[in-house]
Amino acid sequence: MVKLELTEPIGILAEGDISSLKVISKDIRYQVGEILIITHPETPEIYLFRVMNYENILRSSSDMSYVASNILKNRTAYIARVENEKMVKVSGILMGYSLYDENKKKWILHKPRSLPPHFSYVYRGSECKAALQDLLWSEFGNDIEIGKLQVGATTLDIPIKLDVEALPMHVQVAGTTGAGKSFFMLTMITSSLKNNVINALKPSKADTINKKISFFMVDVHDEYMRGMKEPETNARYGIKDIAEASLKQDKDIYNLLFGKNFYLTSDMESVEKDMQKYAKALRFRLEDIEVSDIISVMEVTDQMASFMYWIKSHNENWISTILELGEEDDQGGFSKGTVNAVKRRLRSIYNSPIFRESRTITTSDEKNQEQSSVSFSDLAEIVYNLEQGHFYNFSSALLSSTEQFIVLTMLARTIFALRQSLMSSTRWSQFEKQVESRLPRQISNELLGKTNSSFSIKDLYIKNKEGNDYILKKVNELPVILLTIEEAPSILGVQMSKQGNVFVDISRQGRKFGIGMLLITQNISAMEPLILANTNTEINMMLGNEIEIKQAIINASNNITGYEHEFRVLNRGEAIVTNSLRNIPMPVKIHNAPVLIKENLSFFENPYDSLKIKKEKRISKDIPLL
Repeated sequence: MVKLELTEPIGILAEGDISSLKVISKDIRYQVGEILIITHPETPEIYLFRVMNYENILRSSSDMSYVASNILKNRTAYIARVENEKMVKVSGILMGYSLYDENKKKWILHKPRSLPPHFSYVYRGSECKAALQDLLWSEFGNDIEIGKLQVGATTLDIPIKLDVEALPMHVQVAGTTGAGKSFFMLTMITSSLKNNVINALKPSKADTINKKISFFMVDVHDEYMRGMKEPETNARYGIKDIAEASLKQDKDIYNLLFGKNFYLTSDMESVEKDMQKYAKALRFRLEDIEVSDIISVMEVTDQMASFMYWIKSHNENWISTILELGEEDDQGGFSKGTVNAVKRRLRSIYNSPIFRESRTITTSDEKNQEQSSVSFSDLAEIVYNLEQGHFYNFSSALLSSTEQFIVLTMLARTIFALRQSLMSSTRWSQFEKQVESRLPRQISNELLGKTNSSFSIKDLYIKNKEGNDYILKKVNELPVILLTIEEAPSILGVQMSKQGNVFVDISRQGRKFGIGMLLITQNISAMEPLILANTNTEINMMLGNEIEIKQAIINASNNITGYEHEFRVLNRGEAIVTNSLRNIPMPVKIHNAPVLIKENLSFFENPYDSLKIKKEKRISKDIPLL
């Protein structure tokens, strides 16, 4: 058997079961969250035990008050007598055992189907970093680095990563105010951008899927772009610094990561001067909005929904039509109260600075008159860039929650319709018909290249030409698209059960279509159980109360029964990560995001040197120059 690098044992196992051990210990100082390595000379299994609680006991006395009274009388003499009687009873969870596979030349972790033998040696995992790396390598993840392994109060230099293939199965980030959710999000963005560069410049031949990640990041506090303060110098580091670094050598790296204007805002005047070159005043057509988008984010009755669908069936510009309806106009037999209630809900959208109505202009000459519709929408451009693996920062600080969620729902529905159409088609001609049946006319025409649009997805979706038609790519050949939902219960609460909510479909089928949700919340208990049941990666940080701790344990993708006490001792920036693709939960110290960005700026400035590869003339023919 291959020998592990282990330090001196800290004790001998006396007895135990799946949830507790009794250890004769030289060192009785233990920590909640500590990992113990347990070995026996006569067995090949190496056991791993996670400490959840411990108790100092004496081997030959059950009455500790009697012992304490004797120590009070003659401390020095009595302590000398009981020194060899000290024992620690450790409570926790047997994580499993590892066996060395001679064929794979690796340790393979197994579920805990057996117990360590009597008198096994017990080692402190935090003192055996190399051994832990060998024993748990399969649990550390492969792609997106979020932090380092936390063992008790010790942070080991062992990276913990999320797998790209896990992202379409949805990620939940939960924590109370001050837990470090923003640090996690900025870390996630930075590592994802780095992942995109590595996979573009140095792709792995073993990969069977596209490992690019597209991010649509909702920034409600406008903190990801500007950045957060680095503790030593108080300087801010954020996405803006990564963008600037990527432009220093040439534009190829910038164009690989971002669209031309990736910072989306409702008001350009509010954008700081140094960020305006990355910014875009976001605009959508009212016609881009579907009735289902309204139903998803607003409280409406069945009668109100039916009225909106009735108007939509007759009018493409249905929102304007409803708001212009007079009492003398045909209202389809719906009551005045229903019509007025719908008008009140739609008025805020109509008055929003980010939504505009298409306008018809008439041109004429001596022979004839011609009418054409003039409309502007950024939806096609955003979708086009997300399908290339680009990052967007949507600053919603100046928008209402309704406006923010309408944008998110509209975008999610459009991408979902495209990926659905792609999955059910093999040729471009089939795909066109599918898209036209699923999307509003104007956005459909723009994405399919039927109008004078710069954002046709045809070149991104087709693989090759066959006869007069085109063969399409598979969904797994496209980037994973990750949509962030801040304050998730606001949009993913009890209204999730309503018919037509696109997030219900994405929660169930996101994996199939390569679309994931990144859900950020303080209150897990307020979220729709259907969404929680379909979320397969959880980043649980400091939680506010026992109700949230209990809910986190219930919804975890791994069994974390018994982790209540560990949740109570989590500090800022610490998390318990559970993932259905892994066997055991991982304790993680999340990276200090501004420090991580600062350390990686040289990589984004010149990744060729960092990766030790020669620069080619162009990275990809599909990437438009800035």
